[in-house]
Amino acid sequence: MNITYFLLVFIILIIVYFVNKRPSQKPSDIEVYNQALKAIIDNNHKKAFKILKDMIAKDSNNTEAYLLLGNLLRDRDIDKATKIHQTIIVRPKLSKELKVQIHQALGLDYLEIGNTIRAEDEFKKILNLDSKNKWSLGMLKNIATDNKSWNDALDYEKKLIKYYPEIKKRDESKLNYFVAMDYKDKDNEKNYLYYLKKSIKSDHVYSESYLELSSHHINNTELAMEYLIMFSKANPSASVTAFKRIENLLFDEKRFDDVESLYKKILDDEFNSYAFNRLVDIYLEKNEKEEAIELVEKFMPRFDYHSKSSNKSYVIRLNRMKIDSDSFETRKALSSFCNDIIENANIN
Repeated sequence: MNITYFLLVFIILIIVYFVNKRPSQKPSDIEVYNQALKAIIDNNHKKAFKILKDMIAKDSNNTEAYLLLGNLLRDRDIDKATKIHQTIIVRPKLSKELKVQIHQALGLDYLEIGNTIRAEDEFKKILNLDSKNKWSLGMLKNIATDNKSWNDALDYEKKLIKYYPEIKKRDESKLNYFVAMDYKDKDNEKNYLYYLKKSIKSDHVYSESYLELSSHHINNTELAMEYLIMFSKANPSASVTAFKRIENLLFDEKRFDDVESLYKKILDDEFNSYAFNRLVDIYLEKNEKEEAIELVEKFMPRFDYHSKSSNKSYVIRLNRMKIDSDSFETRKALSSFCNDIIENANIN
């Protein structure tokens, strides 16, 4: 939902530029249109709907108003939103810029209903109009990645790096990951591992490379765990998933005590919200309440409740509540809530 909202705001800002640029638009119309845009940004959709409908009633040829109305409807009536965008894309004498905006809108409509094939088609139409369109290349790369179409993902990533050199350093790791996955599809293990290891040597590591390496070394528990810990550090919101995999690896080998040792070692090096939450759980399961209290008191002073680390403070305080409760269900609910904070706040 947040991603959709930011994409909507992004599209709105571009539309503002082209609407203000149109020589045929009267100043009063521009002001009214900008009022609708401001209402959307202020999250006053009811006001925006009224303004846009009034504009369309006054001028049914106002394509920009229809485009924006369709974008507004995407969350509440996707069928109507799609029909609006399908209708205006066939209008004659549309500028290149406006066509791009409508194809963007249609692509997002199709993604909303889960039709990635048609969404992909719309994004490719944008490239027919503007072969270097950064937004479209990024969306197509994401679709290819989700579909595990590594050759296509690699192709789009290469184009992004070619057209936008400033992202080369940031995306170099991702590029090597795509190359590795392409070799994996071709059953070329040597090159697959070479490019995965090259990927994790970059300054900005693409976290999926760690996850892929952990999966490849699944029969080497120590190495698999090492890569999973790296994955959790590179992608904090996925640390819950990473550590659950680690626990499963240890449980499969009946190394139950090693789970506690692992979390102690991690917390000796640095604070990790999931390791902290789980270690408190383990202490309570063993009726070692004093150890749990000591752990909370060790980390409580380190994080200011009102600072940027406040989410870590929340996790610590919730664990204090967990220790004070004698109810198993309450403790379980608090642990689950802590995991939600970790996943949503993207914290270690």
